[in-house]
Amino acid sequence: MTSATAHSMNLDPNFLNLIEEATSVRHHPQVHELIGRLATIYELSSVAYVGVNLPGPAGGNRYVSTTFLPDWINRYNDQNYWQLDPVLKQGFSSILPIDWGKFDVTRPPLRRFFGEAVEFGVGRHGLSFPVRGRYGEKALLSVSSNMPLGKWIRFMPFWTRDFQILAFHIHQMVLRAEGHRDPKIKLSPRELECLKWSAAGKSAGEIGTILYLSEKTVRFYQDLARRKLDAKNLTHAVAKLYSLDLL
Repeated sequence: MTSATAHSMNLDPNFLNLIEEATSVRHHPQVHELIGRLATIYELSSVAYVGVNLPGPAGGNRYVSTTFLPDWINRYNDQNYWQLDPVLKQGFSSILPIDWGKFDVTRPPLRRFFGEAVEFGVGRHGLSFPVRGRYGEKALLSVSSNMPLGKWIRFMPFWTRDFQILAFHIHQMVLRAEGHRDPKIKLSPRELECLKWSAAGKSAGEIGTILYLSEKTVRFYQDLARRKLDAKNLTHAVAKLYSLDLL
C-alpha cells in the first residue's frame, strides 16, 4: 500500500520509514535518492527542495534537489522563471503551507508558466512547505500531483500534516550533507518516558496511570520535551525522536 492510499489519522509506516532514512543520510547523492523515493512512495508528479543561506562549511549557498525533468530545469533557467514563480515568492516569505490552487492564474504570465510546467511533467496540483532554520536559513519543500481534483482535496489535510514534518527532516538531512551538525539534545528521563509512551499511542491520561503521574504532569513533561526538540506539536516531537534515534 502506498502513502497515497494509506491516509489515516495514524502515523503511516512509510512516513516513519522516510524519517528514519533521512536520519541516516550524510552525502548529497543520498539526498537526491530520498527525494526520488518520496515522490514514488506518495505517487507524486514532482518533488523539489530549495534551501538558501545554509549554515556549515558551504554556508550561504543555495541548495536544490528535485525530480524535475532536465528539460524543465533548462526552460525554467533560460526564461528566468525564478523572477515570476509565485511558489518561491510566497514560499520564502511565509511560514504556512502554500496551496498552489490559491494562485491567480488568470494573469497571462502565470497561466503560461503553470501551463508550461504541466507540459514538462509538473503536476496540476501542488503544495509547498516553508522551513525556517534556527541559523537564519530558509528552505522550501514543494510537491505536485496529477491526481483527480476530488481525490487531491481529500488527501490534502493528510499530506499537509505529513509533509510539514517531512520538510523539517529533509532540511536537517540537507544540512548534514552540507557538513553542518546540530548540538546534542538532552531530554530528562521523565520527558523521554512520556514521549516514548506517546509514540506507543497512549494518551496523557493513560501515560499518567502507567507512570503514576497526574495527566497535568504528563502534559507538562511532554511540552518541555516538545520545546527542547523544537517541535511544532506532539506528533512532530515523536517523529523527531525517531530521527534522533532516541526511541
